[in-house]
Amino acid sequence: MVKLIAIDDGHGLETPGKRTPSLPDGTVMRENEFNRAVAAQLDVHLKRCGFQTLLVAPGDTDIPLGNRTNTANKAKADFYISIHANAYGDGWNNVRGIETYHYPGKISGQQAAKIIHNQLIQGTGLPNRGVKEANFHVLRETTMPAVLVEHGFMTNMEDALLLLLSEAYRAECAVELAKGICQLFGVAYIPLVVAEPKPEPEPPVTEPNEPEEGIASLSVEDANKIIAFLSASYMATTNKEARKEFNRLANELRKASGQKPK
Repeated sequence: MVKLIAIDDGHGLETPGKRTPSLPDGTVMRENEFNRAVAAQLDVHLKRCGFQTLLVAPGDTDIPLGNRTNTANKAKADFYISIHANAYGDGWNNVRGIETYHYPGKISGQQAAKIIHNQLIQGTGLPNRGVKEANFHVLRETTMPAVLVEHGFMTNMEDALLLLLSEAYRAECAVELAKGICQLFGVAYIPLVVAEPKPEPEPPVTEPNEPEEGIASLSVEDANKIIAFLSASYMATTNKEARKEFNRLANELRKASGQKPK
């Protein structure tokens, strides 16, 4: 019999407080950016492996927790997975790693949490903060086994760069969640097969042209990724001249990508 998996992508895009501390350039990255990306990829992986899926909080708005669990309960889902990124305190600190929660006394939830947690730790290599109990609404009010995973800390610079800037880390988390759910239900995980692209003919050799003035020579996405890494260096030093240079480089990247300097 086909199993139905309820997927919960944590908080909405504008949920207060669910974001990183401000980077030196003023950038703030939201938890939902990570949650929804992993949920979308997990949805694809589970369907490929023969599961049915139910997204209990589609879109970017913050769906009330009661609505989420009611939707899963009404659909008689077989399992509930809630995807999150963690936080500790109000600013940057050294607390990092993955932890997985189940409701106290629910043996089926505890077993599921252990399986999924072990899969994530093996696959991602992040610090292991263990399997824990919690009285969270989505764990307490669901009639099926339920697990909530915190995939790293938004308040730790190393974790934040993975959670919110690394597509590879998001993809890894989605795969490991899918593998854990497959193991839980005794279903073979079917890897994603990516066809190798056909080689394109080499273009004729031409003299490189200088980019026209005012036209971006760097994508906004790439520029912001580099700026985030510069921000990590900014945070690691108190030298005023070094910080001034980091800000100058960040603004040069913004110019190159067509953004306004700050």
